[in-house]
Amino acid sequence: MNNSFTTLPYVSITPGTVLRRPTQAKRVQVSLNDPAILLMTDFERVMPITVSSMLPIHTANDRMVDYGVRLLFVTDDDHTILGLITANDILGERPIKHIQQHGGNFNEIIVSDIMTKQSQLEVIDFSDLNRASVGEIVETMRTFNRQHALVVEKELDNIAVRGLLSTTRIGQQLGINVEPSNRARTFQELELALMSAA
Repeated sequence: MNNSFTTLPYVSITPGTVLRRPTQAKRVQVSLNDPAILLMTDFERVMPITVSSMLPIHTANDRMVDYGVRLLFVTDDDHTILGLITANDILGERPIKHIQQHGGNFNEIIVSDIMTKQSQLEVIDFSDLNRASVGEIVETMRTFNRQHALVVEKELDNIAVRGLLSTTRIGQQLGINVEPSNRARTFQELELALMSAA
């Protein structure tokens, strides 16, 4: 080997050293007319937090607290999305309903018992997001009564979740409270409402 290369010194690692993780760019203030892409948490820059469907929900809640998030993706060993679970799922009525229907106690409930399954998820296409304004995303999430929206992108032979929209983050960037309405809970309900109004 060429002896013109020098070696780097090894030093002892300092106690308390932490693992560096990807960070989202600083949240910028936006207006309703700005491009909607400014709102998305981009999973090409930020690592999404995932959990196993077999994880106890109290442990999933601890993970949310540790990472400062309110949503976890539920995946299998191949990173295929099985569903998602939110803080509202864990701290709301779902655990109580599960216990009423199946018995047991809170500590026995696992993520798959109360998560929103993949078949129930509705998404926004990345290409549509790229053409949208902040105002259009706010109205979409209010109309469909959503606190979160997944953004998907087609990649060669499959579809991948590219990012996440959150009403909490949108509100912070707009400087207002962005609350979903109860006007429609699903795309189907909105379509029915539009047809009956026509």
